[in-house]
Amino acid sequence: MKENRLSIFKLAGLGMGLFAVQTFWGFTWTTLPLYLKELVNSNTVTGIILSTAGITGMVLPVLSGAVSDRLNTALGRRRPVLGAGWLLACAMVMLLLHVNTIGIALPLIVIAYAGFFTAIGPYFALLPDTVPHAQRSVASGVMFFVGGLGMLSYLLFAARLWDTSHEWPFYWAVIAIALSTTVMCFSVREPREHRPAEHRGNVLLDAFRRRETALFLTGMVLWWIGIWMVSAFFVITCKALFHVSTALAVQAFFLLNLSFVLFALPAGLMASKLGMKPVTVAGLLLLALSFIAVPLIPSYHAVLPLMVLAGGGYGIMLAVSYPLFLKLVPEGKTAGYVGVYMAAQNGTLLIGPALGGLLIDYCGYVTHFIGAAAFILAGMVFLIAVPMPEAAAGVMMPAELKELN
Repeated sequence: MKENRLSIFKLAGLGMGLFAVQTFWGFTWTTLPLYLKELVNSNTVTGIILSTAGITGMVLPVLSGAVSDRLNTALGRRRPVLGAGWLLACAMVMLLLHVNTIGIALPLIVIAYAGFFTAIGPYFALLPDTVPHAQRSVASGVMFFVGGLGMLSYLLFAARLWDTSHEWPFYWAVIAIALSTTVMCFSVREPREHRPAEHRGNVLLDAFRRRETALFLTGMVLWWIGIWMVSAFFVITCKALFHVSTALAVQAFFLLNLSFVLFALPAGLMASKLGMKPVTVAGLLLLALSFIAVPLIPSYHAVLPLMVLAGGGYGIMLAVSYPLFLKLVPEGKTAGYVGVYMAAQNGTLLIGPALGGLLIDYCGYVTHFIGAAAFILAGMVFLIAVPMPEAAAGVMMPAELKELN
C-alpha cells in the first residue's frame, strides 16, 4: 500500500521539535559551562557536573518512549509526555537563574536534564510514527536543518551576551523552547489508530546480539564521546587557545553550527542517492580531521574555515546516522530500538564531558580536540564494519525518488 507523503511544511513543523532540542543543547554547551565555571572554578568539576546528564539520558528516553507507547489520549501518544518533560526542564532552567551555590544548582541541573530526556524520547519516536519510509532520510535532513536554527539563534542572540547579561541566555532558552514546541505540537498529526505497544523483551540484549546493530551502537557510543568532549568545553577551550573573548568563542561555535545547518538537508538528499553508510562515514572523517587540525592553527581567524568543515561533517553525521540506524532495525521493533539508540547516544554524556575536563586539566587545552578526534575515528571504524543488507543500503529506488519530487 502506498504511504502518504508529507509536505515540506509538515516536515518543517516536525523539525520545530528539534529546534527546541537544539536550543537546549545551545544553552547546555555555551551558557551552562560558563555558569558552572563561575561556581566551582574547575574544568574537571564542571565536566563531571555536565556528565550527570548521562544518568538520566541513559534511562529516561527509553522509559518515556515506553510510557508514550501505552498512552491513548485525545492529544495522541507522544505529545503529552513530550510536553510534560519540557515543562519540567524549563521550570528548572528558570530556577537556576536565581541560584548561586553549587549545592542547590546541581539537583536543579539533574532535574532539568531529566525533563529534557523525558521529552526527547517520544519526540524522536515521531519520525518513524509519522514519516513514510521513503521520506525518512530527507525528513531527517529537514528536521536537523530546522533544528539547527534553534542552536544558531541561541548562539547569535543569547549565548554571546553572557559577558554583559547573565540573565538573557536563560530567558531566551525557555521562551524559544516553549514557542517551538507549541508550533510542533500543532503541526504534527499522530496516527489516529492506537497500535498496541511492541513487545520489547530485553531490547538492549537483542540489539547487541545482532551484529549490524551491535557494531553501529558501539561506533555511535565512541563518536558521541568525542563530540560531547568538544561540545562541553568548546567555548572555554577556544578562549584559552586563541586568547579571545566569550563573544568571539561563541562566534566560532556559531560558525560550526551554521555549517551544520547548511549541510543537514543536502546530506539527507545525498544519502538517498549515494547510500547512508558511505555518507555517514564521510561526515565522521571530515569532523575528526577538522578537530585534529584545530590546535595546529596559530590564530583565531585562521581556524574559522576549519569550523565550517567540522560543522559540515557534524551535520552530515547527524542528518544521516539516525535514518541509517532505522534501516537496520528489525520489523516490529522500531520503538524499542529507538529507545536503545537514544540511550546509547545520551548515555555517553556520563563520559564525554568528564573526560574532556580531565584531559584539559591534566594534559592541556591543545590535547582537547585531538583526543576527541581519536574517539570519533574509532567510532567510524566500527561503522565501516557494519554489514549492510541490500534492503538496508539506504539508496532509494527510482520509484521512491519519484515520490519525493
